[in-house]
Amino acid sequence: MKIPSIQFLYKNAKASLHRFPLTIISAFTGVFISILLIEENDSIKNMFPYINLLLTSGLGISLYFCTTVFAIREKKSSKTTAIFNIVATLILVLIYISLPTSDSTHNISLPYIKYAIYSVAIHLLVSFIPYISKGQLNGFWNYNKILFTRLWTAAFFSGILFAGLALALLSMKLLFDIDFNEKLYAEIFVVIAGLFNTWYFVSGIPVDFEKLDEEIEYPKGLKIFAQYILLPLLILYFVILYFYGGKILILWDWPKGIVSYLIICVSVLGILTFLLLYPYSNQNEDSWIKKMSKSFYGILLPLLAILFIAILMRMDDYGITVNRYIVLFLGIWLTTVCVFMLIGKSTIKFIPTSLAIMLVFVSFGPWGIFSVSERAQVNRLKNILEKAKIIKEDKIINESIWKKDTNGNFITSNLINDQMLNDSLRKEVKSIVNYLDDHHGFSSIRGWFTQKIDSVINAQMKKEDSRYANEAMYYMKSMGLDYNKYYDSESEDMFTFFYSDTDESFTKVSNFDYLVSFDTNRPYASNESEVCKFTIDAVDYTLCINTLKDNEVKLSTKNEAVKLDFDKCLSELFSTYHNRDNNDVPVSKMELTGCTSKIEFKVSFNMISVKQNSSSKKVENLKGMIFVRVKK
Repeated sequence: MKIPSIQFLYKNAKASLHRFPLTIISAFTGVFISILLIEENDSIKNMFPYINLLLTSGLGISLYFCTTVFAIREKKSSKTTAIFNIVATLILVLIYISLPTSDSTHNISLPYIKYAIYSVAIHLLVSFIPYISKGQLNGFWNYNKILFTRLWTAAFFSGILFAGLALALLSMKLLFDIDFNEKLYAEIFVVIAGLFNTWYFVSGIPVDFEKLDEEIEYPKGLKIFAQYILLPLLILYFVILYFYGGKILILWDWPKGIVSYLIICVSVLGILTFLLLYPYSNQNEDSWIKKMSKSFYGILLPLLAILFIAILMRMDDYGITVNRYIVLFLGIWLTTVCVFMLIGKSTIKFIPTSLAIMLVFVSFGPWGIFSVSERAQVNRLKNILEKAKIIKEDKIINESIWKKDTNGNFITSNLINDQMLNDSLRKEVKSIVNYLDDHHGFSSIRGWFTQKIDSVINAQMKKEDSRYANEAMYYMKSMGLDYNKYYDSESEDMFTFFYSDTDESFTKVSNFDYLVSFDTNRPYASNESEVCKFTIDAVDYTLCINTLKDNEVKLSTKNEAVKLDFDKCLSELFSTYHNRDNNDVPVSKMELTGCTSKIEFKVSFNMISVKQNSSSKKVENLKGMIFVRVKK
């Protein structure tokens, strides 16, 4: 093997820059922004413009690669190529503008989900853009073989280069006591992964795409990998899923939702396996590959039926969400691929091409992922509220109005509609409202309210000098429903009580001989757990809690144990101060007293965190002090 000279590498790198200038500039831009974020992470107040530019630059690498490869393949003039690049730039600008510019209380996840869809579509475009016209399947396969092998080779060389440089820096630090900033390692990684990796990758892209269609020598290693690793795994997964299908038929046990994701993963693995084996199927000694490939699509169809049953059952129970829409969409696409492959009406190019087109198609419009899922969940919420007579003619009845208290905080306690729903329906409403908060925002239901809830939220955030607010809580309480209520044994959440720092019932330390503090930031096991331990006059004392016995708290010595009425304390806290993260509990409500044969003591809690569901309360964290007075 001839080792390339430095001059050859320089010329190759220069030629790659000349062929793919905008791709490499995009990579350089992404690297520059990444280093800036690493260096100035603490001083940048608003990360979003930088993160958005970084994401857009990453997308630019693939998009400009597509325009360049297509122009080379079709032998377009420099003027036409420039037009392609301008269109690509406009697409990137639109994507950048669509991303959120600041971290506010309003929904920010949806634009990034759209970004992920566009990213997948553009990467699929990379795989077929030079062979978008009919024919030349052999060239299409060889081109993707180059992409596949070049990608892994670039990743391998990048990993070796980073490991070498990182070890060199570490050696200099250990041998010469040269102290490097830890950020330097991250910056080296970014430069190698972003710039070197991209530059090396594009340097191996062929110039003559026509010649690829004539190439008939295929790497044996790729066949071995697909035939002896991927194919056995595929058969194993098929056996497991078919046994699961048999269990459904025998026990009439309807499929679990997770099976949909497993079937999609197996389908992708199978498609990848037979794409890698495709050119070998034309050789006489490997004719079995073509037969097995067709059998694969036939065997996959019954599993896709299970997928549809599973996802449609979930949709019927809980409505359409973004995730369920995507699973249903992939099921439809896989079924289409199977049918077309079985009847011989498509080729291997149909697989990435059809997926890219369908992804773009469902990313917008009233038929798209986001419109359909939002509409489905809003209608589901509306149906529940209409049946409970909480909403009529698109207006909330007995709407809870937010008012300012004496401290200027917005509060509402008029939750009249809460009694109109049972626990199951209330939990369902909370789930829908949280989903809207996470994925779509509340623009679709704002018209149900007479008050401007967003103004209340923004005013409260401004007063608290905070960028975050639980919008779901504000909207659900405005419906007259208790957001913080627990509904069944499967629903758990944390309540935290703090003593009021404005309370005047302070403990006089002069009345006691000793003060012991404790701060246990850990979940307690379902048995007797130690909170704190101390020794006075050669006697060991241990404060324990037993969550298995109704959160029993006791102070124990070797010879005796004093049980404290902690469960009653918790009951009073929940009945009186039930708001989450309550900071207004008087000290007197968080104190327990007792005595042993030798001491009198008072346990004063500063913080009590409890995980609660409908059937139990379990203490998670405790913080406070024990005041001890020795008996005379």
